[in-house]
Amino acid sequence: MSLPADKSDNSTLPSNKSENLAEEEKENRPIGEQDLVKGRSDGNPTVKSSVRPAKIKSTKLGLNPSISESNTRVEAEAVSFILSGHRLQRKEFQQVIKRLKGRVCRDSHQWSYQATHFIAPDPIRRTEKFFAAAASGRKILARGAYEWHKNGLSEDGAINMEAPRKWRLLKERTGHGAFYGMRIIVYGDCIAPPLDTLKRVIKAGDGTILATSPPYTRFLGTGIDYAVVSPGMPRVDLWIQEFLKHEIPCVVADYLVEYVCKPGFSLERHALYGTHAWAERSFDKLKSRAEESVEELVAPEDSSDNDDIICQVCESRDRGDVMLICGDERGSVGCGVGTHIDCCDPPLTDVPEEDWFCPKCSSTRNCSNNPSKKKKCVLSSSKSK
Repeated sequence: MSLPADKSDNSTLPSNKSENLAEEEKENRPIGEQDLVKGRSDGNPTVKSSVRPAKIKSTKLGLNPSISESNTRVEAEAVSFILSGHRLQRKEFQQVIKRLKGRVCRDSHQWSYQATHFIAPDPIRRTEKFFAAAASGRKILARGAYEWHKNGLSEDGAINMEAPRKWRLLKERTGHGAFYGMRIIVYGDCIAPPLDTLKRVIKAGDGTILATSPPYTRFLGTGIDYAVVSPGMPRVDLWIQEFLKHEIPCVVADYLVEYVCKPGFSLERHALYGTHAWAERSFDKLKSRAEESVEELVAPEDSSDNDDIICQVCESRDRGDVMLICGDERGSVGCGVGTHIDCCDPPLTDVPEEDWFCPKCSSTRNCSNNPSKKKKCVLSSSKSK
């Protein structure tokens, strides 16, 4: 359950401007709260994604002292920020970004498909913007200075703090979002999150909503991954019976929300009518599709693009300015693996001026340069085999 809005921030606003408070409450309302306005099915039959896997290139974004320099990986699109938080917070960041000739998405509580970076205040909350930013693999920044990434859950227990980086790395490796290849139908009222929010997030994450209202007959035999059903829908309902007949897993909307916001946590409680095994099957298919796409895109890069070096510790390609490459300048010595300075053991504070070698190559060099240790190194190497 998400925490209520931070009252300390609201106290800085004029008390006589009720419309501003209403706007801020809407902006920061967690999508999991039960007091959301109902989003009813509008009969819109299909929402499809136009995003396709593409090769991702590295660009550098320079910001002023209040927003530190960071390396980002985006497709061939301009860097564009979307902001969250109270109105005054958003206005402050808008001014800073515009002074730096940056782009800011339209100020709204809804997600924008043009956004490449999402700036969220602390404490981070499970709003539509966070849900969509994570699902689409966009970089989620804390006050613009660094990427959100921690261990454990958020204060309200609604977010696995490792989620933003997990989905961003998936986007970098594959070019697609968390819902890539997912085909779903929606039956009944979507309350938390509302239907419009679900549409925007599924599209942002490269999934497809086939239909949002009956009839579903023409979709039943086409490989539907999930049927998102209202929690109170009785099992004897005719369409529920059709879903069960075709072995379509029935889940509540929170299944999709927690799949993105709390990866690694069980989703079993969100499956309905005993369709847990079918839901697990669809989940495995989703992971399999992601891995197939990874192989298609990453394999060629290993042989043709030497600029996209992966850190052997965190498996990230970003932050190239602090990436150490094993070897000398001529490339005649060393294995060429990459490691961020803060991923080294022990971590380094700065990029060393001299050549750097990974622990394995460093050990080999020490043996070859010191004859007295050569015999000892050979023995230790033979034992490890």
